[in-house]
Amino acid sequence: MFIENLKLAGLLLIVGLILNDTARAQVETVIAPSNRSAVGLEKNLLFYANQRYQVSQSGSGQVNLSFMFDGNQYPAYSNTGIDPNNPYVLLIENLPNIHVQTGGWIGWTTRHYQPKRFKIEVLNIYNGANSWITMSDVSGYGGGHYIAKTPNVSIGKIRITIYETTDPQNRLGLSEVFFLHPEAVKAYDSLVVQYATNGNVGIGTASPKAKLAVEGNILAKEIKVTNNIAVPDYVFEPDYQLTSLSDVEAYIKEHKHLPEIPSARNIEQEGLDLGEMNLLLLKKVEELTLHLIEKDKKLNILEDRVEDLESKLLERTTEFSN
Repeated sequence: MFIENLKLAGLLLIVGLILNDTARAQVETVIAPSNRSAVGLEKNLLFYANQRYQVSQSGSGQVNLSFMFDGNQYPAYSNTGIDPNNPYVLLIENLPNIHVQTGGWIGWTTRHYQPKRFKIEVLNIYNGANSWITMSDVSGYGGGHYIAKTPNVSIGKIRITIYETTDPQNRLGLSEVFFLHPEAVKAYDSLVVQYATNGNVGIGTASPKAKLAVEGNILAKEIKVTNNIAVPDYVFEPDYQLTSLSDVEAYIKEHKHLPEIPSARNIEQEGLDLGEMNLLLLKKVEELTLHLIEKDKKLNILEDRVEDLESKLLERTTEFSN
């Protein structure tokens, strides 16, 4: 009997361990992004929020917004302390109307001068609710980072109000403000590039309309095009009909630009295809070269005729002198 009870106890222990491991395996956790960790921001909706959404500051103790949304946890500090009667308020608006479903987290991280008394509110816009919800109202906090789970709503705005910090002069420090939204964000959306479902890639744009779309300037040491390029060397073929300069002049007077070259208005409206334009300019250079060669031939003939006339004139002058 003792042996049977011992076996039963052992079996129950094994089952208990299995169930315990299974239960622990189902626990879902989020590691808070912070200045003391290197994980957790890949699903951040607020990368470059100051450029993609509407972000504003009010109250006292304002900081450099660009530091708070760039994915780099280098902190920004306010030059003056926060007046608790005129607290610092960070408002982020025009967020995409995408429900957080079962998981969303909002928080901040910094190195020093962290918020001590603060409040985080979100505007629920699901089904037109347009109601503010206080998700965190914290006092006496001393941690270097903070993260809280959002309510299960669609968040259109985030408002963070800070009354007090850990700095004796009540100055504020913030490295990153984040909104982790797993179902709305592809990994590192808007931090570097945007990948569209059709394979297009965008930098600085959420809707790339080409294989690579860049919203801004490009600096490169070299750009090389390798494609089936129709270089206009056909201009030098014997049967090429070169437009006369008089016809070119007439066209310019009427249209105010060269033949085949798009007008300024057309470029303003439709943009400029650099590859096509380079080939058109090459064609114009080749045509101009042919015109110069023809003019040079005529000039040589004229010079020969002038020399011949001068020679004859000299002969006549010599005859009259004698």
